[in-house]
Amino acid sequence: MTLVRYRRILPAVVLTAALCSRSAPGQSSRGAVETIAIRVHEGTTLSFDLSPDGRSIVFDLLGALWELPSAGGVARPLTNAVRDTAEDLDPSYSPDGRRIAFRAERRGRTGLWLLEPDGTPIQLTQLQNPDGYEGNAAWSPDGKSIAYARMVPPDSAVPRSHSRLARIDLATRAVRELPVAESVGPNLRDPAFEPGGTRLVVVAGFAPAPVGGRIWMVDSGTGRATPLGPEATVALAPAFSPDARRLAFFAPDSGARMQLWVLRLDSPGATAVRLTNHEDVTPTRVRWTPDGSGLVYSADGRLWKVATTGGPPAEIPFTVRLSFERPRRALPPARFPEPGTAQPVRAFMGLALSPDAQRVAMLALGKLWVMPVGGTPRAVAAVPLNAHHLAWSSDGGTLAWSAGPWEEQDVFATELATGSTRRITALPGREESPSYSPDGRHFAFLYHPSEDTTIVRVVDAQARELSDTAQGSSIPAANGVDVSWTPDAGGLLVVSGGFNPDDSTRGAIIRLSGERRVLARMPDSPLFLRWTANAIVFVRHARLWRAPFDSTGLQGPAEPLGSEPAMYASAANDGTVLFITEGGLRLRSPDGREQRLGWPLTYTPPVAEPLLIRGVRIIDGSGRPATPPQDLLVERGRISRIAAAGRLPAGTARVLEAGGRYLIPGLMDLHAHEYRPELLPGFSYFGVTTIRDQGSAIGPLVAYADAIAAGQLDGPRVDYGGFQFYSDWAYDAEDQQGVEPEADPAHVSRAVDMAQVLGSQHIKTRTFRRWDINARMIAEAHRRGMRATGHCAHLLPLVAAGMDAKEHAGFCSPRSDGRIYDDLVQLYRTAGIGVVPTIAYSSFAVQLNEHPDLLDADSALAPFLPPRNAFAWMLRLNPARRQQFARFAQQARAATVRLARAGVTIGTGTDIWQIPTGVHLELAELVAAGLSPLEAIHAATGGSARIVGAEQDLGTIAVGKVADLILLDADPVADIHNTRRIRAVIQAGRVVDRPGIVQRFGRK
Repeated sequence: MTLVRYRRILPAVVLTAALCSRSAPGQSSRGAVETIAIRVHEGTTLSFDLSPDGRSIVFDLLGALWELPSAGGVARPLTNAVRDTAEDLDPSYSPDGRRIAFRAERRGRTGLWLLEPDGTPIQLTQLQNPDGYEGNAAWSPDGKSIAYARMVPPDSAVPRSHSRLARIDLATRAVRELPVAESVGPNLRDPAFEPGGTRLVVVAGFAPAPVGGRIWMVDSGTGRATPLGPEATVALAPAFSPDARRLAFFAPDSGARMQLWVLRLDSPGATAVRLTNHEDVTPTRVRWTPDGSGLVYSADGRLWKVATTGGPPAEIPFTVRLSFERPRRALPPARFPEPGTAQPVRAFMGLALSPDAQRVAMLALGKLWVMPVGGTPRAVAAVPLNAHHLAWSSDGGTLAWSAGPWEEQDVFATELATGSTRRITALPGREESPSYSPDGRHFAFLYHPSEDTTIVRVVDAQARELSDTAQGSSIPAANGVDVSWTPDAGGLLVVSGGFNPDDSTRGAIIRLSGERRVLARMPDSPLFLRWTANAIVFVRHARLWRAPFDSTGLQGPAEPLGSEPAMYASAANDGTVLFITEGGLRLRSPDGREQRLGWPLTYTPPVAEPLLIRGVRIIDGSGRPATPPQDLLVERGRISRIAAAGRLPAGTARVLEAGGRYLIPGLMDLHAHEYRPELLPGFSYFGVTTIRDQGSAIGPLVAYADAIAAGQLDGPRVDYGGFQFYSDWAYDAEDQQGVEPEADPAHVSRAVDMAQVLGSQHIKTRTFRRWDINARMIAEAHRRGMRATGHCAHLLPLVAAGMDAKEHAGFCSPRSDGRIYDDLVQLYRTAGIGVVPTIAYSSFAVQLNEHPDLLDADSALAPFLPPRNAFAWMLRLNPARRQQFARFAQQARAATVRLARAGVTIGTGTDIWQIPTGVHLELAELVAAGLSPLEAIHAATGGSARIVGAEQDLGTIAVGKVADLILLDADPVADIHNTRRIRAVIQAGRVVDRPGIVQRFGRK
């Protein structure tokens, strides 16, 4: 075969991004582009095939297919991953060498594909299950069909996902399952046909897991199977020699490293011979040379050939030159509330429209507010900062809400006329989501006697101090239910399900008499659903909807109420809806008229008093070593002067004598999830002055961020995305948006709009497929001047779209989080992708699992620990999972140090929401990985600020920067663990009251 037969190859191996070029805040001008160009000789998870004539090699690198002479040389591109929004993987030549089968996702279509001789990709199969897998393609000897492994969803016979073998006829496209004896087991993978024969070998293992199994010889007609080799063999990717007398395969050596082995099939009782000794073999495919004298395989990021008689392998060198254009980014810096400058309250702990649609109630900044529509808000009563779930009484005279420590919340009611508050419930456990019946006679709420149990309770509307679980009526319900009264006040509409990809929405009407009616027709995954008169209103895909509804369910299709983004909807009796959208609060009447209420509440962050820190050694976060003792003056929350010790007069400033101690910038956690916001004060206590939340219930998160900025709550500065954006399933919640562009083309734009309305400065894409949608998410974020970070960032379509950062290393994507090589390293560096490795997430889970009393010895941490069940999944790891997480941590360490050495920006993030000391754990992990203490501190400060886009204000100690500082009693360069030896924390120039935090917020 020849290398020029694919006529649609682009000249000069340039891949061009076909992306939107509309001018926007994130682009400097219309059509402005930049070129991303790399030249590499290594590939990560390098899958390949050798042509039948032995003259060419096809391989995948960075999700595109490339071809080169089998002796090595410059590779030519066969596919264009950027243009086609594709990830092309695991290529396999046809027996005549003219076509290539491969596994791919291309423009949202996923399955097996065929590259024709003219370069046209044709889809052969389409995955029906988005979590499925179709791969390990093996051509039949006559080239008329392809056998492959496919993942099968659970069913009644096999309750867990399993993999079987299928065979597709290329002429008819008919697919049938390959017969294999049941004795082989439920999982099959890695088929390989015997040259010129009717048999094939298969592996009894689950595809696509990286773990193999025993090899079996199978008759392709009858399915009769015979095992090959010892029963304990754990093999992958077997391949027959040209004469069918030998079998090559991958299997672990004594050190559990995957290696290449050969077994003689014509010698009964023969044992396999190991041919290689590599650190990192890619066990996807091995190929015999046509004369059977050598084997070609992939290891250590390169291609190799080894003689079947053994000896040192010879490298097959290759060069890939990759170049593509993308829109040039000019993203604005991240901004945070400035002391002394009024800020709007963008979200509320509770938001509710009165039954008569004349007043709006809000929970914000530790107060209960009531505002006449079009009027001025009035603070009715002080409430705890964690007060949430607001509900009006039917007569409009009372507002109910819930508050209290996590898992101990009670329900309260405030009388608007007097401002007095009474406790309604005092049950063991948690009570929340109160609601009054339309006739004013009953009161419902959700009761959680334990974390995994939900009961709908209905009591008399005048109940108080309810402590007896026998009072009223109890209705068992699923976790995560939403409850709305029927318009006639005779029962409750209970909505459950729809909260994950495998769970449809269910509805039931439960009458107060006890009658239950299951509804056949419900909207898909509705949020904030309320039933008024003959219709329901709800939010779906960041949009407001209304649908005709009665006691049997939906009576017709739902209709959108406008095209604006919407969240946190609340409805009056006449169907008027209050919601948050662009510009703030908005009312929509049943006749379609709208009234803009804007952002009715504001706050002004306090300005810290002047502060002089005397005689301090500064480690400024840039990577430079500590200075001699210096003085540092802070005014209006920013560093105004730095001079030699003793040179700055105190004036009216408060003086903090450092006595030669060490000063570092405030630490940053770029991967937080605030599932329990009451833990936020602990971050400030331990010197974490900025967090970047990557997906939490956005309303409460923003409300807590406002309270911190307003000086009402100790805690870190909060940068948030709020939502996690999914492109591979379509359900919504307060913390996530499942994008479904085929059904709703404007959803991507609207969902990103909604995040920005609530103050988000970035989005996080938490997806593992549908790169076409993911690329649109990134483009929409950049168009608004927002950044984008993702679990997966290495895909060429995402890099071309402009992905800014990557979350995690070691466990996210199999192709980018094991051992990584120069292709990924260069791509990240050249494209400016920052990496937040979260090593401590994996290592902490292992340590806590091995030592359940680990946290008990940390007396400083003890006041901030949530209940032990918050660590349940870590404590329950079985040995195999513990070993897996240990491997994740090791892979993350190796990747992090390699990326850092190449100049990739590293930031610190933890994904450990249960404790506020995660950044200190991450610092220790960075040093254990091979970074110096100065480099680790830079990652947690200057590097993290750069990833956030806040390097103008945060991350380093310099004149003009925000004064986020930690005064340490010992040198962190001598021992990175000294970052825990904190003398004082300064946040925006204010000395944090650390003893007061323990007293006010620490759990006893």
